[in-house]
Amino acid sequence: MSTEQQEQDRQDQQDQGQGQGQEQERPGGAGEFAPLVEEVRKFATALGGKAVEIGGRLRESNPEVYGHLAAAGGELLAAYRAAVAGHERRWSAPQHAGSERVDLDGAAEASDK
Repeated sequence: MSTEQQEQDRQDQQDQGQGQGQEQERPGGAGEFAPLVEEVRKFATALGGKAVEIGGRLRESNPEVYGHLAAAGGELLAAYRAAVAGHERRWSAPQHAGSERVDLDGAAEASDK
């Protein structure tokens, strides 16, 4: 068994131990989605491990390609952060600029008369 596999097995055992403790802390247990959540967690862990493995091979065999992909990933992350920051500014603003309050209830009463 490789060192990476041993480390992954150890991490899985720790995660399972933590998950069991969390189930006991929650009122009513983990609920009906606990098996699904556990499977998604396992899938994400396996996918992350494969990504690290493939990234390592790519870095060794094609360092120029790896560099371009890393730079592209950084640019995508910066774009995401900028988009989120823009939304957060709009959400936390006291009033939305350029918006007008329309009283729909008052308009309905006026048209009934």
